[in-house]
Amino acid sequence: MNKKDMVEQMRNFWTTPEPAEKDGFFLRVRGNGLLERRPVVISHREFLTIQLCYIGKWIWVLSGCLLLLIAWVCSRNAGNYPFALTSLLAAVIFFETGRSGRCSMAELEQTARFSARSVLLARAFLLGMINTAGLVMIILVVRPFYSYPVIRMFLYMIVPYLTAALLGSAYERRHRTDQGWGSVLICILSSVVFASVPLFFRQLYEERLIVLWAAVFLLMICGLAVCIWKSISGREEPAWS
Repeated sequence: MNKKDMVEQMRNFWTTPEPAEKDGFFLRVRGNGLLERRPVVISHREFLTIQLCYIGKWIWVLSGCLLLLIAWVCSRNAGNYPFALTSLLAAVIFFETGRSGRCSMAELEQTARFSARSVLLARAFLLGMINTAGLVMIILVVRPFYSYPVIRMFLYMIVPYLTAALLGSAYERRHRTDQGWGSVLICILSSVVFASVPLFFRQLYEERLIVLWAAVFLLMICGLAVCIWKSISGREEPAWS
């Protein structure tokens, strides 16, 4: 066997066979005019509605259970440590955003109609806003059990939540192959830390330190915005629309 015959046999051996009924498929597509049809453009509201429906039901159940737990603990024990439970709400967001990695769907999402960064940002935004709205409702419900003004209670609940979200986001940005478990663990540890700090620093919830809480709140907002911007700017996937 000469070299030419060997190359020809290797080419025939490694050539991928044509898919069955490929020509018939393209004839049907062309006959229905689908090749010239452009994807339907949807509005931002419709896009958010699609993502809202895509989020797993167990995510909403888990988030709802955590909000009910926070409300129940705050109403039964009017102390400061229940505020640390809000850090666990950030873990719910990372459960959802890390789902594509755990299910090995990252490559599929990167070639979908909408870029993965748009999808993940939309889901994180929806979960974050709904969780924040839930915290506001809890504050209004448990307000009679505390002597704190509404603003102070809001800061005491939102700061642990934002801190866990910032630390988890920073971790995910550096370790994208972690599949979300490391950021969830960070949220749990953050809750433990916020619950333990008053044992060593009892002045933490005094009224004179409210300025410190407000400053940390603004710092967390700015830090989270920068972290999210850096995270999504590092994702460059093709999008159809």
